[in-house]
Amino acid sequence: MKFKKGSLIIVILLLLTSTNSFGKSSYVAEKGFLTGYGYGRVGGCHTLYRPLLFIYHIGLDAHKLLPSVIPYTQKRLTLYLEPQYNKVIHPASDYEFGLGFGLEYRFNIIKNAMDGYILAGSGFHYISYDSSCQSGGFNFNDNLGAGFYIYITHNSAINLGFRFRHISNANIRMPNEGINSYLFTLGYSAFF
Repeated sequence: MKFKKGSLIIVILLLLTSTNSFGKSSYVAEKGFLTGYGYGRVGGCHTLYRPLLFIYHIGLDAHKLLPSVIPYTQKRLTLYLEPQYNKVIHPASDYEFGLGFGLEYRFNIIKNAMDGYILAGSGFHYISYDSSCQSGGFNFNDNLGAGFYIYITHNSAINLGFRFRHISNANIRMPNEGINSYLFTLGYSAFF
């Protein structure tokens, strides 16, 4: 059976982040998986850009990481890490992978049933897409998002979200028009 390079990378990232070292006494407050669809355009060229998302989400308790700086917020503020591999379906046969990180804040909407959240982050991205408007290879991504956790049990929830994402290479090489996308996500999270 032949594996694609991107599939192997995501399997390795999942194995590294799924070890038993993330027990109850650790800094991990949440682990989850997101999938979804993105719709965007490459700046300048106006070419459609549509990724299918496969994201592993790890939320680290911000208070435990920096207790003297961040007050206790009942595990509502997390520093998240998101290893990801995304298949780009338009243009066909492209892909992207990377590591995102940022802050997420959860707030209660319906007690024991639904939380809302907002997030902001950045990260490193490799994209295979290369055109006269955007260089492929190493890039950065910035994103803003919001969504809902709909609880299934006391410690697990369905995650529905929306994000705006910008990918560019910070003018390290040209061209650098950027790729702006709207991302719709669906996932599952377990809380610790």
